[in-house]
Amino acid sequence: MNKNTRTELTLKQQRFIAEYCVDLNAAAAYRRAGYNARGNAAEACASRLLSNVKVQQAIQEKEKIAAKRLEANTENVLRATSALAFSDIRKLFNSDGSPKSIQELDDATAAAISSIEVGQLMSEGKVVGRVCKIKLCDKNSAQERLFKHLGLFRKENSPQPTLSNIEVSFVSSDGRRTDSLETGKRDDA
Repeated sequence: MNKNTRTELTLKQQRFIAEYCVDLNAAAAYRRAGYNARGNAAEACASRLLSNVKVQQAIQEKEKIAAKRLEANTENVLRATSALAFSDIRKLFNSDGSPKSIQELDDATAAAISSIEVGQLMSEGKVVGRVCKIKLCDKNSAQERLFKHLGLFRKENSPQPTLSNIEVSFVSSDGRRTDSLETGKRDDA
Protein backbone atom coordinates (compact mmCIF):
# COMPACT_ATOMS: atom_id res chain seq x y z
CA MET A 1 0.00 0.00 0.00
CA ASN A 2 1.44 3.41 -0.87
CA LYS A 3 1.63 6.24 1.68
CA ASN A 4 -1.26 8.28 0.20
CA THR A 5 -3.65 5.33 0.28
CA ARG A 6 -2.70 4.54 3.88
CA THR A 7 -3.39 8.09 5.06
CA GLU A 8 -6.75 8.22 3.26
CA LEU A 9 -7.99 5.09 5.05
CA THR A 10 -8.96 4.92 8.70
CA LEU A 11 -7.12 2.51 10.99
CA LYS A 12 -10.17 0.24 11.09
CA GLN A 13 -10.39 0.25 7.29
CA GLN A 14 -6.71 -0.69 7.07
CA ARG A 15 -7.29 -3.49 9.59
CA PHE A 16 -10.34 -4.66 7.61
CA ILE A 17 -8.25 -4.81 4.43
CA ALA A 18 -5.56 -6.87 6.16
CA GLU A 19 -8.16 -9.23 7.67
CA TYR A 20 -10.11 -9.54 4.42
CA CYS A 21 -6.98 -10.61 2.55
CA VAL A 22 -6.51 -13.50 5.01
CA ASP A 23 -9.63 -15.47 4.03
CA LEU A 24 -11.74 -13.21 1.75
CA ASN A 25 -14.60 -13.42 4.26
CA ALA A 26 -15.92 -9.86 4.44
CA ALA A 27 -18.23 -10.23 7.46
CA ALA A 28 -15.58 -12.05 9.52
CA ALA A 29 -12.94 -9.49 8.51
CA TYR A 30 -15.34 -6.71 9.49
CA ARG A 31 -15.74 -8.17 13.00
CA ARG A 32 -12.01 -8.97 13.38
CA ALA A 33 -11.17 -5.38 12.39
CA GLY A 34 -13.02 -4.17 15.49
CA TYR A 35 -16.33 -3.04 14.06
CA ASN A 36 -19.32 -3.72 16.33
CA ALA A 37 -22.05 -4.92 13.92
CA ARG A 38 -23.11 -8.59 14.18
CA GLY A 39 -24.97 -11.05 11.97
CA ASN A 40 -26.67 -9.63 8.89
CA ALA A 41 -25.67 -6.10 9.88
CA ALA A 42 -21.98 -7.12 9.72
CA GLU A 43 -22.51 -8.58 6.24
CA ALA A 44 -24.27 -5.45 5.02
CA CYS A 45 -21.68 -3.09 6.51
CA ALA A 46 -18.79 -5.22 5.20
CA SER A 47 -20.36 -5.20 1.74
CA ARG A 48 -20.64 -1.43 1.88
CA LEU A 49 -17.01 -1.19 3.00
CA LEU A 50 -15.95 -3.45 0.10
CA SER A 51 -17.71 -1.15 -2.36
CA ASN A 52 -15.57 1.79 -1.15
CA VAL A 53 -13.21 2.66 -4.04
CA LYS A 54 -10.24 3.35 -1.74
CA VAL A 55 -10.74 0.04 0.08
CA GLN A 56 -11.01 -1.80 -3.27
CA GLN A 57 -7.78 -0.21 -4.51
CA ALA A 58 -5.95 -1.10 -1.30
CA ILE A 59 -7.15 -4.73 -1.48
CA GLN A 60 -6.09 -5.02 -5.14
CA GLU A 61 -2.68 -3.55 -4.34
CA LYS A 62 -2.22 -5.97 -1.44
CA GLU A 63 -3.24 -8.92 -3.64
CA LYS A 64 -0.78 -7.85 -6.38
CA ILE A 65 2.04 -7.69 -3.84
CA ALA A 66 1.16 -11.15 -2.48
CA ALA A 67 0.92 -12.63 -5.99
CA LYS A 68 4.30 -11.16 -6.93
CA ARG A 69 5.91 -12.44 -3.72
CA LEU A 70 4.46 -15.92 -4.32
CA GLU A 71 5.29 -15.80 -8.05
CA ALA A 72 1.61 -16.58 -8.66
CA ASN A 73 1.48 -15.57 -12.28
CA THR A 74 -0.34 -17.14 -15.21
CA GLU A 75 2.75 -18.95 -16.47
CA ASN A 76 3.50 -20.60 -13.10
CA VAL A 77 -0.13 -21.56 -12.50
CA LEU A 78 -0.36 -23.11 -15.98
CA ARG A 79 2.96 -24.92 -15.44
CA ALA A 80 1.74 -26.42 -12.15
CA THR A 81 -1.65 -27.36 -13.60
CA SER A 82 0.05 -28.95 -16.62
CA ALA A 83 2.32 -30.96 -14.32
CA LEU A 84 -0.79 -32.41 -12.64
CA ALA A 85 -2.69 -32.91 -15.89
CA PHE A 86 0.17 -34.77 -17.57
CA SER A 87 1.60 -36.57 -14.54
CA ASP A 88 2.75 -40.13 -15.15
CA ILE A 89 2.55 -42.70 -12.34
CA ARG A 90 5.46 -44.64 -13.87
CA LYS A 91 7.83 -41.87 -12.79
CA LEU A 92 7.25 -42.93 -9.16
CA PHE A 93 8.99 -46.27 -9.67
CA ASN A 94 12.42 -47.62 -10.55
CA SER A 95 12.84 -49.96 -13.52
CA ASP A 96 12.61 -52.97 -11.18
CA GLY A 97 9.19 -51.83 -9.90
CA SER A 98 10.38 -50.61 -6.52
CA PRO A 99 9.24 -47.14 -5.46
CA LYS A 100 11.72 -44.30 -5.83
CA SER A 101 12.73 -42.39 -2.73
CA ILE A 102 11.24 -38.91 -2.39
CA GLN A 103 14.60 -37.32 -3.17
CA GLU A 104 14.74 -39.12 -6.54
CA LEU A 105 11.45 -37.69 -7.84
CA ASP A 106 11.51 -34.79 -10.29
CA ASP A 107 9.65 -31.63 -9.26
CA ALA A 108 6.63 -32.21 -11.52
CA THR A 109 6.12 -35.78 -10.27
CA ALA A 110 6.51 -34.74 -6.62
CA ALA A 111 3.98 -31.93 -7.14
CA ALA A 112 1.43 -34.44 -8.48
CA ILE A 113 1.44 -36.34 -5.17
CA SER A 114 -1.48 -35.53 -2.88
CA SER A 115 -0.41 -37.68 0.08
CA ILE A 116 1.89 -40.50 1.14
CA GLU A 117 1.28 -43.01 3.94
CA VAL A 118 4.12 -45.22 5.07
CA GLY A 119 3.57 -48.22 7.33
CA GLN A 120 5.16 -51.47 8.38
CA LEU A 121 4.10 -55.05 7.78
CA MET A 122 4.30 -57.07 10.98
CA SER A 123 4.41 -60.83 11.42
CA GLU A 124 4.71 -62.46 14.82
CA GLY A 125 5.74 -59.16 16.37
CA LYS A 126 8.53 -58.54 13.85
CA VAL A 127 8.73 -56.05 11.02
CA VAL A 128 8.75 -58.02 7.77
CA GLY A 129 8.23 -55.22 5.28
CA ARG A 130 7.07 -51.72 4.50
CA VAL A 131 3.87 -50.46 2.93
CA CYS A 132 3.83 -47.20 1.03
CA LYS A 133 0.48 -45.77 -0.14
CA ILE A 134 0.78 -42.91 -2.61
CA LYS A 135 -2.25 -40.85 -3.58
CA LEU A 136 -2.00 -38.61 -6.64
CA CYS A 137 -3.86 -35.36 -7.27
CA ASP A 138 -6.91 -35.48 -9.54
CA LYS A 139 -5.65 -35.38 -13.14
CA ASN A 140 -9.15 -34.96 -14.57
CA SER A 141 -9.85 -31.67 -12.80
CA ALA A 142 -6.42 -30.34 -13.81
CA GLN A 143 -7.08 -31.34 -17.43
CA GLU A 144 -10.53 -29.73 -17.30
CA ARG A 145 -9.04 -26.46 -16.00
CA LEU A 146 -6.51 -26.48 -18.85
CA PHE A 147 -9.24 -27.20 -21.40
CA LYS A 148 -11.24 -24.22 -20.12
CA HIS A 149 -8.20 -21.94 -20.06
CA LEU A 150 -7.23 -22.89 -23.62
CA GLY A 151 -10.82 -22.44 -24.84
CA LEU A 152 -11.20 -26.08 -25.79
CA PHE A 153 -14.18 -26.60 -23.49
CA ARG A 154 -16.94 -24.42 -24.93
CA LYS A 155 -20.70 -24.72 -25.00
CA GLU A 156 -20.75 -24.72 -28.79
CA ASN A 157 -18.50 -27.82 -28.73
CA SER A 158 -20.94 -29.80 -26.59
CA PRO A 159 -23.57 -32.00 -28.27
CA GLN A 160 -26.83 -30.15 -28.94
CA PRO A 161 -30.19 -31.89 -28.46
CA THR A 162 -32.26 -32.21 -31.60
CA LEU A 163 -36.01 -31.62 -31.78
CA SER A 164 -38.52 -33.77 -33.62
CA ASN A 165 -42.19 -33.07 -34.12
CA ILE A 166 -44.70 -35.10 -32.17
CA GLU A 167 -48.46 -34.96 -32.10
CA VAL A 168 -50.34 -34.82 -28.82
CA SER A 169 -54.00 -35.85 -28.86
CA PHE A 170 -56.58 -35.26 -26.17
CA VAL A 171 -59.09 -38.06 -25.79
CA SER A 172 -62.42 -37.69 -23.98
CA SER A 173 -63.71 -40.31 -21.51
CA ASP A 174 -65.81 -41.93 -24.22
CA GLY A 175 -62.68 -42.49 -26.36
CA ARG A 176 -63.22 -39.73 -28.92
CA ARG A 177 -60.40 -37.49 -29.99
CA THR A 178 -61.24 -33.92 -28.99
CA ASP A 179 -58.19 -31.82 -29.91
CA SER A 180 -54.61 -32.22 -31.05
CA LEU A 181 -51.46 -30.21 -30.61
CA GLU A 182 -48.18 -30.43 -32.52
CA THR A 183 -45.08 -29.66 -30.52
CA GLY A 184 -41.34 -30.29 -30.47
CA LYS A 185 -39.79 -33.01 -28.35
CA ARG A 186 -36.13 -33.35 -27.42
CA ASP A 187 -34.65 -36.59 -28.73
CA ASP A 188 -32.33 -36.79 -25.73
CA ALA A 189 -35.18 -36.53 -23.18
